Amino acid sequence: MNRRKLLVISTFLAGFAPFRLLAQEPSRRAPGRSTRATRIARGAEADPSANETEPASNRDEIPPNLPSEAGQQWRTFDISKYTGLPHKENNPQNSIIDWIFRRTTTAPWHGEKIAVLSAGRTKIRAYHNAKILDQVAEVVERFVDAPSDILKLRVRFVAAGDTRWRYAVYKRLNLIGSGPQGQQIWSVKTEDAAMVLTQMQVWQGFRLIAEKQFDMVNGQTLYMNTSSPRPFTGGLQRDSAVGQGFQPKTEELEEGVTLRLSPLLSYEGDNLDAAIELTANTVRSFHQTKVLAPREVGPGELRIDVPEVSESRLNQTVKGWPMGQTLLISAGIQPGILQSKGGLFNLKIPGTVPTSTELLVFIDVEIADDATPRKGESRSKR
Repeated sequence: MNRRKLLVISTFLAGFAPFRLLAQEPSRRAPGRSTRATRIARGAEADPSANETEPASNRDEIPPNLPSEAGQQWRTFDISKYTGLPHKENNPQNSIIDWIFRRTTTAPWHGEKIAVLSAGRTKIRAYHNAKILDQVAEVVERFVDAPSDILKLRVRFVAAGDTRWRYAVYKRLNLIGSGPQGQQIWSVKTEDAAMVLTQMQVWQGFRLIAEKQFDMVNGQTLYMNTSSPRPFTGGLQRDSAVGQGFQPKTEELEEGVTLRLSPLLSYEGDNLDAAIELTANTVRSFHQTKVLAPREVGPGELRIDVPEVSESRLNQTVKGWPMGQTLLISAGIQPGILQSKGGLFNLKIPGTVPTSTELLVFIDVEIADDATPRKGESRSKR
């Protein structure tokens, strides 16, 4: 093929290129109706007066093999500003996906129409209808344009020996959530929470089980666990020694409290939402029973333990937790959690065995002093 024919063919094909590119461009809102969330979705600057147009190099085209669905749109969200923070986690973008699911629920992503939600280190790509995509944009905005990136948290686990701590402060507790097993979640002014803790120090039967402070990136998840092993004879095992036969087998249960907490600041920074997973596991007692076992030497009757365990599980997303207030969680009655249950001289005399221990969790959060707030940036009010 000579150069003249090649030039003619190239000119002919070039005439069709713009139509292919236009067909693959993501749908765009009409000028004048663009919201802050859609600007973030297109990678625009935070300034509301910024030019809505952007070079083609900043846009992702729809994947060529993605089937077309009526009403579905493709959007890309730049999250590099957030994932570029000093995270301890290897994949901080997973927290954004978790909060997107909390906002939209998972059901819309598993319907009859094809839907896509993909997270990489620098961007999130989504394919859905306009309503869901706007919700995704709102969640992304709370991560990439938060009033501050670093939060300071203080968490305390308290075993309350008496439920009457409510007497003087109950009218000041603001109920903002509840659990499936009667757990309750309140927000309370910090000074009122301090008064409750002061009263508990005076009364008998109240113990501070654990206390920790955390510095964490907004939207990530902290993990706090305090536990103690409870050994027991769970069964029998065959001894390797000749003629011994079966012997008691020692096993272990973990008694304790586990908290997973993911706080996410609101756009204004005056309150936050918090995803809470709280598990309390209490080994109340071991019931001894006898079994017969084949043994060549010694008695054939052996003793094993059957554990009696109670567990409280709370999985709740709290919304509108005011900054500067303490979050107080009651996990219900957990008799003698993380303490001896044998009673006086291990005789389990009534009155010496814990029976009404209530597990309480106190959580305080504030913006870290060394965090760089972004309140000086231009913000549009919704």
